[in-house]
Amino acid sequence: MNSKIIVFSLAAFFTVKQAKARIALPVLRDTMDVAKTVSPLEPLDLKRVAEIAAMLPVNPQGFGETYHNRNAWDQLYQDTRYRKIIQSAEYLLNRSFPLWDDKKYLMYFTKGTRPEGEKMMSDRTKWLTPLVWAECLENKGRFIPTIEMVLNELIHQKSWSLPAHDKNKQNIEGRNFTVDLGASVLAHNIAQAVYLLDDKLPPSLRAEVLNQMNKHVFIPVLRSVATGNNDQYWLIWTNNWNSVCLAGVTGAALAIIPDRTERAKFVAIAERYSKNSIAGFTDDGYCTEGLGYYAYGFGHYILLRENILQATNSRIDLFSNPKIRRIAAYAPNLEIMNDVYPYIADCHVGLKAPADILWYCSRNLGLGLKKYDTLTFKGATSNLVEDIMHAFPNSASESKATTSNSDLAPGIRSYFKEPGVLIERPVAGSNCNIGAALKGGNNNEAHNHNDIGSFSVVIGDEMLMGDPGGPFVYTAKTFGPERYILYKSLASYGHPVPLVAGKEQQPGAVAQAQITSTDFTENRDEFAMDISSAYPVSGLKKLVRTFVYDRTGHGSLEVRDDFKFMTSQNFEIALITRAQWKQIAPDQIEFDGQKQIMIATIQTQGGFTLKSEKIEENSPVFTRIGIVLKSSEKGTVTVTFRPITAN
Repeated sequence: MNSKIIVFSLAAFFTVKQAKARIALPVLRDTMDVAKTVSPLEPLDLKRVAEIAAMLPVNPQGFGETYHNRNAWDQLYQDTRYRKIIQSAEYLLNRSFPLWDDKKYLMYFTKGTRPEGEKMMSDRTKWLTPLVWAECLENKGRFIPTIEMVLNELIHQKSWSLPAHDKNKQNIEGRNFTVDLGASVLAHNIAQAVYLLDDKLPPSLRAEVLNQMNKHVFIPVLRSVATGNNDQYWLIWTNNWNSVCLAGVTGAALAIIPDRTERAKFVAIAERYSKNSIAGFTDDGYCTEGLGYYAYGFGHYILLRENILQATNSRIDLFSNPKIRRIAAYAPNLEIMNDVYPYIADCHVGLKAPADILWYCSRNLGLGLKKYDTLTFKGATSNLVEDIMHAFPNSASESKATTSNSDLAPGIRSYFKEPGVLIERPVAGSNCNIGAALKGGNNNEAHNHNDIGSFSVVIGDEMLMGDPGGPFVYTAKTFGPERYILYKSLASYGHPVPLVAGKEQQPGAVAQAQITSTDFTENRDEFAMDISSAYPVSGLKKLVRTFVYDRTGHGSLEVRDDFKFMTSQNFEIALITRAQWKQIAPDQIEFDGQKQIMIATIQTQGGFTLKSEKIEENSPVFTRIGIVLKSSEKGTVTVTFRPITAN
């Protein structure tokens, strides 16, 4: 589910400077896993494996029906939305298959760039989907020779793993095979192709697919579980990797392994280690990785759940944990207003709530999200996994939408208490036209940006101030020791937070916002946090950021910083925007969006100066406006944002 969402430079696989002031940190893993593992590695429980084996069908089974079920596939063929894929498949019949290119794969190691190798692998992988769809729909056999060629190419390519995840080049050099995001998704799609086409493929090819699947995926995973080695580290990680890899490996096993007991081993692995993924969400369902990785990770958790649910005839349900309902509520509760969401953590600008996830959860859990309950996701043919799942009956499509109103309606605020994130909204139907996202948290979160005290402001349906989001493309240095040195948009410098005595925020768990007070009423909310621990400034005695959100009239947001040093120091706050802006008075800045206008009024003793800087780093360019105060031992600076409405 939702692996079609573009996730940085991995999109094709998952159809789903200011250096002096910066702070280095230890080398980070590709996803910055930080939550506590709840299910550590241990040998398989063979008794549980036997119980699961008895639940599984005699033969392997993937999503959808094999081509043999002509009634089902002929019905799809009558739907012109599906028939369009045949033209894409026909186009490939007279094309040359993209060659494997060691040089492009190794560019991650030689130049530190990821897109070249990933695109090379993607260009090969994407042939499989239209050809298999077309053959199942048409059933004439004319695509089979090309499908056989593609399968042979894919299963025999040197590495199934993406270059960035191929530690010490062990996969491409054939010294050891490890499963990553790329290998797991590739395996699942290949297994689905074999399942759907069944005896259209020669027995020798089917056997070789299984042989290569064992070598690249199944045996490495079983070995890690048996020995406790760290090759499949994602088994005990608590972020998106866990769900994505488990969904791919388990789905592949269910679709292609002949022996029920062997299939059951992978269901048992998923049943145990998928708990780590759920542990990565806070108890109130918040995803510290941000909305993009929520869609990616939880979307694959849903795929995993559906696959196991179907394979065990609903006897194993990964939705049985009551926390799932709170996780499902994360996206609707994250909306600021008018379908605008904050770009917290590594997140693409403009992302919306994942409609397919909310449809699936609302119908399965009876959430009553009427905006999503009646949606349909039939007609998509971009992959052989979730699009096949949507094309055929599944637990969501077979569930009746609840007629009751949702108990998840976010109302005027959503407060994720554990991570310290507050979403502010107007009263429905009022004249208030401003909403906000206010973030505490810490700087050791998954896909962390150094952003304690950050905030976003929405006027109408436009975000005029706030977290810039990004990056769009990862490099070899994105998760290395220079993450917050090379990239302003990841460091606190590119966020609407203070610059204290010339210092930016430091990374790590030591940088933790302490929520000092909350006072929530229907008209006015006050939210204060001590953010001093984020700054490695020895003479800093106090730094409290207080937000006051007012719903009366057209509404306003006040951001106030109270600071105190042992000696006189510089203090600066930043405003981050993609809107056009101009200073219209000594104490006022106007922000002009496409349709909306906002005024920021600055109040402080001793005066201030403005400085601005354009920043463009793998995301749409944004402006950092620095409000620089005169050096002092203590002070207060307040910025109040108000919408400007037409008379």
